[in-house]
Amino acid sequence: MPALPAELWLYIASFIPDDEILQSRLIGVNLVFYNLVLELRSQRYNTIRVETVNTTTEALLRQLRNPALASHVRSLIVCPTSGFQSKAAAPSLWQKITSGYGYYAKAPLTVETIVDALVLVFPGLTGLTRFDVDLLDVSPEYDLQRFFRSAWAAFGAQLERIYVAGRPEMFRRFVASDPRLVSCTTLMLRFTDELDTMSARFDETLVTSVAPFINSLAPQLQTLTLWSWSTLDLSGLVLALGHFPRLSKFNLRAPFNKAFSDPTGLSTLLENHSATLDAVELRLNPAGSAMDPNSEQVLGAWLLSHEARPRVLANLTLLRMYPTTLPIGFDALVMYIARSARTLTTLAVKDRYFDLDEVAALLAPIAHRAPDGGLEALRLNVRVWNTALFDLLAGTLPGLKSLTLYVGGSHPDRAARAQFFTEMQARSFASWKLNDIGVWQGGSEVPSGTMRRLAECIPSVRSFWQNGHMLGDKKIYD
Repeated sequence: MPALPAELWLYIASFIPDDEILQSRLIGVNLVFYNLVLELRSQRYNTIRVETVNTTTEALLRQLRNPALASHVRSLIVCPTSGFQSKAAAPSLWQKITSGYGYYAKAPLTVETIVDALVLVFPGLTGLTRFDVDLLDVSPEYDLQRFFRSAWAAFGAQLERIYVAGRPEMFRRFVASDPRLVSCTTLMLRFTDELDTMSARFDETLVTSVAPFINSLAPQLQTLTLWSWSTLDLSGLVLALGHFPRLSKFNLRAPFNKAFSDPTGLSTLLENHSATLDAVELRLNPAGSAMDPNSEQVLGAWLLSHEARPRVLANLTLLRMYPTTLPIGFDALVMYIARSARTLTTLAVKDRYFDLDEVAALLAPIAHRAPDGGLEALRLNVRVWNTALFDLLAGTLPGLKSLTLYVGGSHPDRAARAQFFTEMQARSFASWKLNDIGVWQGGSEVPSGTMRRLAECIPSVRSFWQNGHMLGDKKIYD
């Protein structure tokens, strides 16, 4: 083999598809190809998603039974869905004729066969640090304890993040599998799809099984996420939680009127961890609030009740929340922002539309901060976007780097759009530090031509929708 510079070998390799490099024996050509194959394997197998029930997933899991490949996996996301389940091909006439002579049709793949194949991969996942599991479509008769125990035996001690989603019965089996996650710093639990008649029975399990499991992670837990799309009452669970000395992020999504018959424990948790919490998300939109406005009143009253608890949501760097559509909810939001006026860098307010005066009142507590130390990212729903809004944002938040606006109503007509840009071009935003902007209106993103004209009026903008650039189809909607 001729001695060529590494740069030339890499140039030669650039003409070879990655799949061919991985599947061929090029790893033995020289050190350059050896390192290239290892890097490609590492990239390809860094995150594995087991989502579709088909022969492609089956083949992937067969490949991962090779420890040399499995050792590259850092994140494993398991959510096999029966909706993608492959069907066995109908036998041909010849197969029917010869079926008496030893022909057997291959059994169709199921969620359970995919999960069984995955268990065989577990021992080789020596580098796994993230494990996401959503087994909603697994049969109730499937031995989930065996599945989880196999996982813990293989890589439980090294997991840093775990996400578990499913019905209450799955959580019973999850806890019964005795997970000992001594390295876990991020825990995400999502409770889904349970009949109302089962919810009350599971409320006790939340207290006697799930809460002790969460508490077992207390020494190292830094991020806790609890989501509930069901009618479960989380009051007892939250009340049973202990103290987490390193907890810095708390994310809660649940219908307040269903999930918290008694929110005392939630208030206590927020208050007792105020010294360490710096990022909080509270998405507590009541269920059926359009039919029962009183549910909004109850949530708003709970939010504002923290006037008597000055440590709740104080000194945050990130706050995401739904403040209700009521004046008391707005007052509570302004109170929380004021409590974090010195430290807040990211603010996202969900599902409530603000007029210009409300935006001004919302930002007033943080308007005094220096451009190099103020709010950096803002996400708001606004009734209209006009030059007055941009004047307010640029003047109040000179250090803002990212702005996301969700605007009510339909897109403006051509005359209104022309008037808007005429007014914008007459202003100077040269000192504004805004780098990224995204605007959504009337159920869709604002056209790219409009976005480019907007960027021309704000010279510092270099990115749309958090892409990092102004081109491309990828958009991030928060």
